[in-house]
Amino acid sequence: MLSAILSLQETLSQPMYLYYYEGFSTQEIAKVLQIQVSNVRNRMCRARKKVKLMLGENMGTLADGRRLRRIAGR
Repeated sequence: MLSAILSLQETLSQPMYLYYYEGFSTQEIAKVLQIQVSNVRNRMCRARKKVKLMLGENMGTLADGRRLRRIAGR
């Protein structure tokens, strides 16, 4: 997971690292990075989506976000 987070562009990896590995709050991250709290939340949302795609946690979803259809009986 850490390698996936660190492979993101810096603007996305910094908030994720600070939040999940250093225990910072979104307010603290905003202060450290000198950005708005809303920007921290937006960046973390985008980063989570990218990490999920990298790690394959969107089982049943294609890379472009379309859902796979399951055929009954197969």
